[in-house]
Amino acid sequence: MKVTALFFLFALSHALEEDAVTRRLNELEQLLKEELEVNAKQEAELRELQSSPRKLALTDNETAELSDWFDNSDQYASIKGAMSHIWLLVCGALVMFMQAGFAMVESGCCRVKNVQNILLKNLTDVCVGTLGWWATGYAFAYGGPYNDDSVNLPNGFIGMDQFFGGGFLTYVEGGTFEGTGSLLAWFFQWAFCSAAATIVSGGVAERVNFPGYCIFSFMMTAFIYPVVVAWTWGYGFLGANNYMDFA
Repeated sequence: MKVTALFFLFALSHALEEDAVTRRLNELEQLLKEELEVNAKQEAELRELQSSPRKLALTDNETAELSDWFDNSDQYASIKGAMSHIWLLVCGALVMFMQAGFAMVESGCCRVKNVQNILLKNLTDVCVGTLGWWATGYAFAYGGPYNDDSVNLPNGFIGMDQFFGGGFLTYVEGGTFEGTGSLLAWFFQWAFCSAAATIVSGGVAERVNFPGYCIFSFMMTAFIYPVVVAWTWGYGFLGANNYMDFA
């Protein structure tokens, strides 16, 4: 009786194992079938891509259309102008961070009692320097007027136009005003002018009182720095004689 029961249990377990193996084999066959279908689909797509012409270069008609769009599209001109403005605004903001760097360096190199005075002078360079660069600085550096047939400064020494923001706005029909490219150029160059004035604040740290430094900061941004810029970047007598500045 016991032998019969053991034999029965053995046969039952063997049958269950065969069912499990068969079920597992069916699952594997189904997975393999799905994989083959995916591979066949990918191979068909690959053959289709290989048989179609590759667009590594534009056709003559497409090139002509694209060139015409670049030359005559108002949309392209507006996008180009917007991207140029954004780029110079970001660069000008990064240059302005030099003010923070100078402030930290100068504060760490002077006595504790003079730290507030140093920070105030750095702030003064921005505030007073902005007035000086707006009033006469930009006009002396880049005001021109330039000849139509030459980019060189006529007198070779200093600009004589666009004082106090003149030429920054232009009148349009309808009684409104629009900004000119001078506004963007003024902002970008103003960042460098303010940084140049701040460099001096470290050299005179703890040596100049505040009212005297305000006068210097205005003179630096309204006349001293702009005149040197007019000689070089403003295409004055140095720029006209192949002067090269990699700054």
